[in-house]
Amino acid sequence: MSSHMLVRDTTNNKTKILEVAGSTLSTADSSSHSKLDTINATLSAGIDVTDSAVASALGGTLTVSDSTAQSKLDTINATLSGSLDVADSAVASALGGTLTVSDSTTQSKLDTINTTLSGTITTTQGVSRTNGNIAVSSSVTTGDVSASVDGNNFRRAIIFGNLGASADVIIQVSNDNSTFYENQELSFYSNAASFDFAGSFNIDARYFRIKYSATGTVTVRYALVA
Repeated sequence: MSSHMLVRDTTNNKTKILEVAGSTLSTADSSSHSKLDTINATLSAGIDVTDSAVASALGGTLTVSDSTAQSKLDTINATLSGSLDVADSAVASALGGTLTVSDSTTQSKLDTINTTLSGTITTTQGVSRTNGNIAVSSSVTTGDVSASVDGNNFRRAIIFGNLGASADVIIQVSNDNSTFYENQELSFYSNAASFDFAGSFNIDARYFRIKYSATGTVTVRYALVA
């Protein structure tokens, strides 16, 4: 046996019949009936979760029917079930483990960083210089050569002084401090009035010396810079 009652649809300003058959609530409106069926079907199923806190609250398990979503949930679960490790002692102390990576390229780069930081970083500051005398008030004759200067570990040289006459000096270079060769591009002339001179050049060969074209008393000094 069923009974019915009349209800007012305020939207459409119409009277509709609401029926109750036993324990089943039904409605003649198809849209409302469809929504009620959906709610009934949903509440008849179960909600499951794998997180213990949510599971305890909901008393069940959260599941998904989509295989991709389920796979991602499984991956997250597997990851959170593992451990995070770090090799750095400070971070390890904080996290209580060791950070490792499965990618070989990344692991190699981490190993390189670790090796670098385990070593020593050395820096230099300032400019390295030295200087000396080649001749001081020395008597020379045209064609004489000076003692050699070792320019190892230096990049630039400058020679300067007084030739005692209007003349020039030519730079000779050597790798072995035995056989020297003239560099015709490195010829420096004295001032016609004071007879002073100066000239600078790159130290491409380790050793250099000067050849005089003057006869008289000369003073020649040098300075090297790294």
